[in-house]
Amino acid sequence: MMPRGDGTGPVWGGGAGSGSGAGKKGQGRMGGNRPGSGPGGECVCPQCGVRVPHERGVPCSSVSCPQCGTSLVKA
Repeated sequence: MMPRGDGTGPVWGGGAGSGSGAGKKGQGRMGGNRPGSGPGGECVCPQCGVRVPHERGVPCSSVSCPQCGTSLVKA
């Protein structure tokens, strides 16, 4: 396909956004090292502060607090 119509076509393999992500660091599907990334850690109740170990494959938001019943968040 020739986006500019001048016969040059797209430039492959160069410029920003190219590459295989070899420079990425961190864990988790979203990448990065911010809270909530990665398989480990804890789930925390935003209401009462109870902490429970994060269970791999189970989103914290689908777990209810054992004390007050509020949905937990990843810490």
